[in-house]
Amino acid sequence: MIADDVIPLHIVTGFLGAGKTSLINRLLRAPALAGSLVIVNEWGEIGLDHLLYEAVEGEVISLNSGCLCCSLRGDLVDTLHSLLDRRDAGTLAPFDRVIIETTGLADPTPILAALGADLRLATRFRLAGVTTLVDAINGLNTLARHPEAQRQAALADRIGIAKSDLLPMSSRPAGLAALRQALRAANPVAVQLDVAAGELDAEAFLSEALALRPFDDAPALVHSATIGAEVFDSTALVGAPELARFLDLLRELAGPRLLRVKGLIGLADDPLRPLLIHGAQHVFHPPRRLAAWPDGERRTRLIVIGDHIARSEIEVLWAALAGEARIDAPDLAALADNPLAPRRGGLLA
Repeated sequence: MIADDVIPLHIVTGFLGAGKTSLINRLLRAPALAGSLVIVNEWGEIGLDHLLYEAVEGEVISLNSGCLCCSLRGDLVDTLHSLLDRRDAGTLAPFDRVIIETTGLADPTPILAALGADLRLATRFRLAGVTTLVDAINGLNTLARHPEAQRQAALADRIGIAKSDLLPMSSRPAGLAALRQALRAANPVAVQLDVAAGELDAEAFLSEALALRPFDDAPALVHSATIGAEVFDSTALVGAPELARFLDLLRELAGPRLLRVKGLIGLADDPLRPLLIHGAQHVFHPPRRLAAWPDGERRTRLIVIGDHIARSEIEVLWAALAGEARIDAPDLAALADNPLAPRRGGLLA
């Protein structure tokens, strides 16, 4: 478990032309984002607003907003290590948070996994949220034609719908409704915000998107052809060893089909302070204790986002973790200790 004084890291993704750089430009003008470090890909669609440029310090540009900006050259992990080295040595101004703007064709999953797999980065940064931008004009077609766009939407904590003001007035309500439904198919639990209406402001962007809300009011789970999100919740408290065993089994069961896991877990040893967990593919980031339940409701909640993963593949594991009695169903210890238990694609029931 890690302390709360680590650096928050935000990922902004979205398909080509979705409006990522325009959003970041607008957000950086807010005083709440002063002291941010923005990392953009070296061949992004457009550069950050040149009116914001102040001075160049090596490969890092100082912005009038008090932020810093640099281009990603090569590996993201190497870039982050270099920036931390310079920050720690005092040759780079301190920064309060990092915002990574991905390329329009990027799959965020390897980025999330890389951040968790590197011990230094995992202990110096915490994932504050994944924001995916979707173009209201071309979004439906993009989601239908490009698997990258489907994954970007599926992995989001929040989805910003951009350019809704450019839709014709006569077709705007129906067009937005169809797009929102398609986005719910890819990710039924992400918060959807209208960027053009100002709903994705600095406060919304900086909110801890991983502090999961209750799911009683979540829409019906409707999935895309391959990618889907499954939601589990329980009022039962969980033991730390059982949670670790559950996550190990989940990794073994799903393998590379496991795109992302997010959870707010009530542990038996400290029921008042929930544990926030998240992972991508086979890599889980260090868990973090929250000071209190974000919504006051003490419920363990888990979201599993995967490619070709059926709910039935996870239900037995979840029931064992939550202590739900089932006829002829093993507990976690039996599942973990049984060498004949099916793994990687086989059902555990």
